[in-house]
Amino acid sequence: MVSGVAPDDPRVRLAEDRTVLAAERTYASWLRTGLAFLSVGLAAQRFLAEALPGWPLRVMALALVVCALGCFCAAAWRDHTLRRRLASAQVGLMPRALTLGIALLLCAVASLAAVTLWRV
Repeated sequence: MVSGVAPDDPRVRLAEDRTVLAAERTYASWLRTGLAFLSVGLAAQRFLAEALPGWPLRVMALALVVCALGCFCAAAWRDHTLRRRLASAQVGLMPRALTLGIALLLCAVASLAAVTLWRV
């Protein structure tokens, strides 16, 4: 009892619940931001080809896709960090395979998009 609150106090359980829910919202926000970067990068390559031809468009589109890849990796890293800190908590977390699988799938899609944009 470090802070004067017993571990079996209902307030501890509610605080853990809020922490897990906030972390899941943050995870979803990283994924959503990454999907937005990926979409804008691919759309820029597709629709700005006539207005901004050549390597500047390719560099811009690749930069956006790399930002998407960074967001997906950050989502996985933050989820991993949260799971380490809440290892002893009684709160049910989303399955690790689900969160890591989604992040890895999106990383693969972003990597494929980057390779495809590089070759165009």
